[in-house]
Amino acid sequence: MLIEEKLVKLGLKLPPPPAPKGNYIGAKFTNNIAFSCGQGPFQTSKRGLIGKELTLEDGYKAAQETCLNCLSQLKSQLGSLDKIKQVLQVIGYVNSDVGFMDQPKVMNGFTDLLVELFGDPEGKPARAALPVNHPGWIAVEAYMVVELF
Repeated sequence: MLIEEKLVKLGLKLPPPPAPKGNYIGAKFTNNIAFSCGQGPFQTSKRGLIGKELTLEDGYKAAQETCLNCLSQLKSQLGSLDKIKQVLQVIGYVNSDVGFMDQPKVMNGFTDLLVELFGDPEGKPARAALPVNHPGWIAVEAYMVVELF
């Protein structure tokens, strides 16, 4: 089954790739490796600190939307998500209140979706889920690295 067909089956769809907010591009590839730029949950998720203004569930949803934005950026450069052989790495920054310690659970929103789309082990990346504390900022920012066929 094609990746975008799997998205539809999950009730999801790729958003248009968000426009860069600076001097960079949304994704870049060379040979058989592609990188998405850092993305956030720009369209539907609230801003704020997870563990204060936002719940763990809000963070999970924000991470899932961030994944969709990363995939959208990759598709815009590659033409098709079906050119992705496997996900190599995901680095996520979780906007966390002091004392919030469930960053990995938030980032599961990103990587659970990848495993649903690409399978296990192909969709299961090496991953970091790092806390940041920036009141009023997006809940999650992340980027991914993939191997291409």
